[in-house]
Amino acid sequence: MSAPLDSAKTVFLFPGVGAQQADMFAAFRDFREYHDCLSEVSDLSGVDLMAVIHGEQRDALKQVRVSQLALTATTVAIARILRQHCGLIPDYVMGHSLGQYPALCAAGYLDLATVTRVVSLRSEAVEACARRFEQGEMCWVLHVPAETVVQAVETARREEGIEIYVSAIDAYDQATVSGEMAEIRRFAPRLEAAGALFFPLKIGGPFHSPLMEAARAQLAAALDFLPDTTTDQRVSRLVCNVSAAELPMAGLKASILQHLVSPVQWLRSQQYLAGQGVTRYLEISPKAVQGYLVQRARLPMQPLCEPQALFSLQQQASSAERRAARFFQRCCFHLYSEPLPALEDDAALQRLRQIRQEVKQRLAAAPATAEERRFLLQQTRQWLATIEAEAGVSRSLARQSLQCLYEATEG
Repeated sequence: MSAPLDSAKTVFLFPGVGAQQADMFAAFRDFREYHDCLSEVSDLSGVDLMAVIHGEQRDALKQVRVSQLALTATTVAIARILRQHCGLIPDYVMGHSLGQYPALCAAGYLDLATVTRVVSLRSEAVEACARRFEQGEMCWVLHVPAETVVQAVETARREEGIEIYVSAIDAYDQATVSGEMAEIRRFAPRLEAAGALFFPLKIGGPFHSPLMEAARAQLAAALDFLPDTTTDQRVSRLVCNVSAAELPMAGLKASILQHLVSPVQWLRSQQYLAGQGVTRYLEISPKAVQGYLVQRARLPMQPLCEPQALFSLQQQASSAERRAARFFQRCCFHLYSEPLPALEDDAALQRLRQIRQEVKQRLAAAPATAEERRFLLQQTRQWLATIEAEAGVSRSLARQSLQCLYEATEG
């Protein structure tokens, strides 16, 4: 089942390592944005991603750093294509583990060059840290409540000194634990007796746990290049794996570091989205991964399409009529979705009433001409600027998202 393309709130979901595959997103190879993203990441990292993904170097996708760079470049490219060709700009973005980094780029927190540098440094740090362990590993723990796993892990660590940690909570009955494989084997029988299934991920390290503290320290010393967080270029909000809440720009560096040593709070993050009124999601992934977890969370969220239908969605959504309709819907949301705000300045309040009236009189449907679209953009900008000035409420994200959507209608 797929949800319609309308004005409901949407989240883009980005996958972690394991979703990569040879020839992923091959249908998008003719897009300039796809080549630009792969070329930029290749030049910065020294990895020929086109050869790795679509050429003769496909075995390199088995390497952690290469797979992370490949997923980052391709998923950012798809999000960029959907934004620039279709005007599909999500209200929220969220990524699982590595997926949080392309999500940061798609949302406008960081540009692709900066994200590439972070991903490369992060990969080096975690691989160096993972080599400190004889057999560091992550294991799914399935078929028992995640809360039971959390309690059992804490008890085992406190009472028996078993060094094991919960590193992800993905569903009500799906958690991940991290530690040395010998420690995981010591721990497993207490839950296997209750019906739990332990499934090693063979990922090569005890990631997203305090055992990665050395990686956090190494990365902390190398992140002095992150941009000034007072400059906000976001077009979407990112729900952070660490806090399961919206990430403010000021919390960017702390979140990147904490992400290494904290569990992925995927279930709670999905619940946060539902609480914000998000009812649709789009998985920007070579294969279905996150959609399965959304359905298992039993939340009222429907996919725009399945990952294998992303190219068809792009074709369907890229018509001029569809782009103009989405722009019209976004402007109407800003202008008419709420009562007029309580402003002390009567002149400003009168201006808001006038903007509503002028738009209503001139445009009964989506703007058909460039002149009408410019008029609608100008009126909506004035509306947002007036509220920002008089009510003291930032509308920067709304303005930037609106501008991107307008540019897509003119593309």
